[in-house]
Amino acid sequence: MLVDEIEKAATRSDNGRLWDVLLAFLEAETSSRYPDPALQTNLDLSQVSYVATANRLDPLPGPIRDRFRVVSFPKPTSKDLDALLPAVLTDLARERGLDQSWVTPLDGIEHEAVARNWAGGSVRRLRRVVEAVLRERDIHASRN
Repeated sequence: MLVDEIEKAATRSDNGRLWDVLLAFLEAETSSRYPDPALQTNLDLSQVSYVATANRLDPLPGPIRDRFRVVSFPKPTSKDLDALLPAVLTDLARERGLDQSWVTPLDGIEHEAVARNWAGGSVRRLRRVVEAVLRERDIHASRN
């Protein structure tokens, strides 16, 4: 089970907090006999694997952090641009419904424009910069 951006889960406790409920799933003893209210029976969830992503760990309570193995990935830097660009172009082609062979790599000027406008950090921002460059490419493309 994937819990994306777990640190953004609601923290109010009046309707139950995700973090509190997750604790029961993350312990072998309690997950092997979890009382499911909808099915009105105990479920054995001990074989379920849990993966959570987070942008920051500091909002997470200690018991949650203790039950996950933390693997940290550094933010990408401008040095990672050439490694990230092919995947970004592939994703954008797929979203447009295009075969990857129809999307040519960025030329020198386009690459320079991306590098000038993305100094590292958010890959979402990199995608927006590449989308803008591709829009400009489409606008200025010669038509037959």
